[in-house]
Amino acid sequence: MRNFILLFIILLVSSVFSSAQELKPPKKLVKGTLDNGLTYYIYPNKKPEGEAVYRLFIKSGSLFEKEEQRGLAHFLEHMAFNGTRHFTGNSLTAFLESKGAKFGADLNAHTSMNETVYKLQLPSTDPAFVDSTIMILADWAGGLLLDSTEVEDERGVILSEWLLKVGPKYEAQNAFLLELLNNSRYSRRLTIGDTAVIKNFPLEDLQAYYQKWYDPSIMAVAVAGDVDVAKVKKSIKKYFSHMPSSLNGVLPKHPISDYDKVEVKTISHESLDGVELNVIQLLEQPVAVITEKEYPAYLQRTLLNQLIKARFAERSFSNPAYKDASYSYSSFLNTKGALLGSVELTPTKIKAGIIDFASASEQMFRYGFTSGEIKKAKTIYINGLKRKAESKKPSLSSALVNEVYSEFYVGNKIVSAKDEYKLALKYIDAIDSLKLCNQLQHLHTPHKTHYLITTFDKAKDEIPSETALISIFDSIRTSNIQPYQYAVEMPESLLQKEPIAGKVVKTKHLEEIDADQLTLSNGAVVTFKSSSLSPDDILLSAFRKGGLYALDSVDYVSGLYTGSIVGLSGAGDFSRQELSRYLAGSSVSSRFIIEKSRVGIGAKSNIEDLELLFQLLYLKWTSPRVDTAIFEQTKSKAIETYQTRNETPTTRFYEDFSLLLNGDNYTTRTVTDTRLEKELQLNRILPLFQSHYNSAQGFHFVFVGDCSLKEIKPYIEKYIGSLPGNTPENNTYQYTYSETVTNDTSLIQNVGDNAKSTVSLMFQSNKKITDYNHTQLLNDMTEEIVRARLLEVLREKMGMIYSVGVQMSQTKHPSDLRRTSIRFSCKPEDVDTLIATTMEQLKLLAQNPENLGLKLADVKQNQLKDWQLDKQRITYWSGGIRNKLFNNENSWEYLTGFDRIIEQITVESISENIQRELLQVPMVKAVLNPAPAPDNNEIQSIN
Repeated sequence: MRNFILLFIILLVSSVFSSAQELKPPKKLVKGTLDNGLTYYIYPNKKPEGEAVYRLFIKSGSLFEKEEQRGLAHFLEHMAFNGTRHFTGNSLTAFLESKGAKFGADLNAHTSMNETVYKLQLPSTDPAFVDSTIMILADWAGGLLLDSTEVEDERGVILSEWLLKVGPKYEAQNAFLLELLNNSRYSRRLTIGDTAVIKNFPLEDLQAYYQKWYDPSIMAVAVAGDVDVAKVKKSIKKYFSHMPSSLNGVLPKHPISDYDKVEVKTISHESLDGVELNVIQLLEQPVAVITEKEYPAYLQRTLLNQLIKARFAERSFSNPAYKDASYSYSSFLNTKGALLGSVELTPTKIKAGIIDFASASEQMFRYGFTSGEIKKAKTIYINGLKRKAESKKPSLSSALVNEVYSEFYVGNKIVSAKDEYKLALKYIDAIDSLKLCNQLQHLHTPHKTHYLITTFDKAKDEIPSETALISIFDSIRTSNIQPYQYAVEMPESLLQKEPIAGKVVKTKHLEEIDADQLTLSNGAVVTFKSSSLSPDDILLSAFRKGGLYALDSVDYVSGLYTGSIVGLSGAGDFSRQELSRYLAGSSVSSRFIIEKSRVGIGAKSNIEDLELLFQLLYLKWTSPRVDTAIFEQTKSKAIETYQTRNETPTTRFYEDFSLLLNGDNYTTRTVTDTRLEKELQLNRILPLFQSHYNSAQGFHFVFVGDCSLKEIKPYIEKYIGSLPGNTPENNTYQYTYSETVTNDTSLIQNVGDNAKSTVSLMFQSNKKITDYNHTQLLNDMTEEIVRARLLEVLREKMGMIYSVGVQMSQTKHPSDLRRTSIRFSCKPEDVDTLIATTMEQLKLLAQNPENLGLKLADVKQNQLKDWQLDKQRITYWSGGIRNKLFNNENSWEYLTGFDRIIEQITVESISENIQRELLQVPMVKAVLNPAPAPDNNEIQSIN
């Protein structure tokens, strides 16, 4: 007996010791700490090849500002692009752009209350450039120049950014944030800061923040990508080791307290979009997963959130009195836990919606989840981990740096996919309905809950008072609520009978893209490209010309809803629930898509589920169904949404703007309640779906994936070759674009709901597009050059805007349309100056092509960099093949020889494109100015 007890103690101690050890990181991950406390992570990875992702993580933000420094953490982040030890002025941005970086996508930063993150995503084939990139991170960490002239210039930019964040909608969002922050120091240190400080702070205050809170002991450098680990490690030590630390990794603690009572607040303004109730409960921050001991709680929390999400998604089909609802158990600011409920309410049914939401929530908190729900959630989760663990597909470098973020800021240790799968298998069976119910009941403390309602003024009289709202939730907690029922029985197989296979009648090898094109006996055409770029995966993209624009005008409204209603109705002998349960845990997803100018299919799976993918496609194609309850709920909700919308002067302005651009016809006219009642008809939904998919003839199926033609061909013949091949319907356009703008036009209204003016300059024409790919490439490059010039002048030199959007688009379907937009926000008094300067800059770009050389070279470099990366994704090949075929282009060269084509673009062709697309077509100038402010225009707090 003594030996048995001794053995038991040894085993127990061993088990406890094992579970208390830190989880092992992936073997490839290199982690270290410099003498000054800086942590570094190096994660070699070849997805994608030739690129690396860099991060400088800092555990400081606006939280640590003094009163006279409010806003300077964010200001300092801006200054990182305005002069460093090795790059004066804006030469840093110019240097990185010359290497292919694009500001925003590859070069960016953000600041929040307790973190600052600098982000780079750059080519890594040149070791010297990798070294320079790490030098840039070090410059940001300790080498900002903070030149007084640059600081003065940046004040206007920051104030322009602040202007974007004013107005009732921002204030409503802010009210929610402040409720979470619960009168803590965080609530007095919002990142955007104080405009008085921004306008007037002395340079010394900015320098003081930088010197104190950019400390290496609270920093981490992360590099993930196609790099040499030893060289990166050497560079990190070279550039960061000399930085002194005064904090020694110790940060002041500023806790956020739990609520100690029930509170209700209501926020109202005439321009808010809808009515929403948020139910907020503050909790302890979930424990980080450092050792195996913490993993079961993490796993249970993850499953709990998936179950909650699935429950509310399922309840949305029972026609609740609310529009949408959710609950989640999570954390925010890596500081505090929260149990958050949210419900979007319908005016005229606000009380009923609150009751339905409160009842659904109480049912969940009281009874937890059914065994069927838990089994489905476990199956989906564990199978997802299994596929990830067994996959030959490497993770993206961007995903790996996100894991580093979680470890550095949250404390969650990085583990390999295989190790996480083993952990999940070990602990998932122990999670049952009782444990989940107990956890919900432990989390839910109604007596420490805050309720925040946001509403537009027209609906505020329907909002319950504080006493009435609390009474609703209190009464439901003591009411007789039955447990949730979830019982799904389903057929054993998707198809009740085997399809009669068709035949491949013609095969053609497409040498340019190393793909094969098969013509089937039913008229369908299949292009297949074998690719190992995404191991184990297969993508399907199918299309045929037609879509909504091919429908008769009387069917247009029914057509708008056909895809979603049929998609939610199940297929064959399967209801929606049954089909969802049957597919749970598989890798298959499939969606039939009805767009304006084409119909199609988007689907994907792994190779293991390849036949299931084909079976699902066949089932949905040949046996669509319409659930009457789904139709009735969809129609009633759509009518209800229109009738209870908050129509404001601002929404009417944008409706008028759309009318100017698109004209007034059955495709552009507002879908009113009257149109819905009359034109959305149950007896047209299934016939319309079948008219789009009545025949495989004229359809082109594009498969790209990790298998051979020999492996996939039998499935193609059996499941696509067996589809009906009769004469297709609805593939001729009934609607085409008309020329709606023939002269310069202005739409200027003083009805905006905040202090800024919003400017939109639109240029459009119906000029014929002879070479779609060439037009798109020219427009993409012109877009970048115009935006860069406008940012340089309007933002950097004039300081009157924060950002500018430039977008150039084109389509050949249903007819030719070219459209360019230039958008920005500014002070009302600057509108005319900025528009005049914009037009002046466009003319200068068009008239002086010789000045475009350097910028065009940067844009080409960025396009080439993106192309080299895109070629490594199967989505590039799938989408590129589909679009080439749909637009009936003659050559594959834009897919395979982009590097040759782009070199043919000259500064003259860019200047000519600016003339053609912007200066030689009519302009619609739309300006939304602020409305004259009455005394009561501010957002109101009712309770």
